[in-house]
Amino acid sequence: MRLRISLYSKNKQFLDINYSYHLASLIYRSIERVDASLSLELHKPSTFKFFTFSKLMAPNRKIVGDKMVVEGETYFFFSTMKDHIAVCLIEGLLEKPDVKIGNAEFTLSEIKVLEEREIKEKERFVTLSPINVTTSNGKKIIDLYPDNPKFYENLRNNLVKKYVAFYGRQPTNSEVNFRVINAKAKRIRLKNTFHRCVEMVFEAEGDRELLEVGYKAGFGERNSMGFGMVKILKGRDYS
Repeated sequence: MRLRISLYSKNKQFLDINYSYHLASLIYRSIERVDASLSLELHKPSTFKFFTFSKLMAPNRKIVGDKMVVEGETYFFFSTMKDHIAVCLIEGLLEKPDVKIGNAEFTLSEIKVLEEREIKEKERFVTLSPINVTTSNGKKIIDLYPDNPKFYENLRNNLVKKYVAFYGRQPTNSEVNFRVINAKAKRIRLKNTFHRCVEMVFEAEGDRELLEVGYKAGFGERNSMGFGMVKILKGRDYS
């Protein structure tokens, strides 16, 4: 299920430019309000959550120092392979429509369920939140960029692992090829740790169901913290 969640504030609100953790907290709190057992399940470490969300889209935003200043409408997208997660999020937000992202205060103005595109074996995507891919050298976790071949290998492996965890079986075809059209390196802080990631437009070709996992649950890692959400890009049309 794919949602567009709109928030409103008549006054200027100041958010930390690294607000992903605070937005994730809002999502988790809203889900917990409706289904505490689901919230506990989603808090289990080292498990796939099967949801992701976008950056905040604020038409009137300004960056002032380390703050993002927003006023009026602000919205973000949410996507999950598990409809029950989306339903709990919707009900939790409707139950308490006055929300906070960090110290910034908003009122829920609209939740729209979006039509999901049918995924084909070759698609062009654009990121709505940056993709994070990592590797380990045995001592520490290393963030990868598209200039490293390991980036594509681990991006594919992550899709396969999500697929197996969700469906309980191996995909028919585990091959996925990626071609980056353009990319912009980013550095985002979660709590006290910075993570290197990348916003990009890219083509992915391979098993249709594997691409669907990326489209619905996010590409790469840390999806439930606001990484890896994409939209299909067809010409000038984003969806």
